[in-house]
Amino acid sequence: MIDEFVTPDTIAVNVKVDTWQEAVHYAGSLLLKSNAIEERYINAMVNKVKELGPYIVIAPQIAMPHARPEDGTKKSAISIITLDKGINFGHEKNDPVKLVIALAAVDNEAHIEALAKLMEVLGDSDTLDNIFSSKSPQEVYKCISQ
Repeated sequence: MIDEFVTPDTIAVNVKVDTWQEAVHYAGSLLLKSNAIEERYINAMVNKVKELGPYIVIAPQIAMPHARPEDGTKKSAISIITLDKGINFGHEKNDPVKLVIALAAVDNEAHIEALAKLMEVLGDSDTLDNIFSSKSPQEVYKCISQ
């Protein structure tokens, strides 16, 4: 199920960024390259955080930026990036973030099952450690598609 939304092409490891905005842009750029979104979707993800705060930091070390389907989604997809160092998004408890999972969805239902599976995988601390220590997109993909 996850492989319908994530491929090694939408994964990057040890990404070097200095701000949460750069992290969101980078994760969004992978969705853009895969033709899942229009460029304006990336700005919409950043603007949502500016408007609503760091609600996208959903668990310790994990952020899930997203925007509305009408903000430029072409097809449902997920990108995953690991960061070379933790970045603060401004969340009181879950900063710093080391894993960014950008989500593009064409509607409110298509991606739910894949997202539930991904959250199940990420809820396992051993798997999360393996993702953080992965040296390639293929290694991350293997961790999440088990």
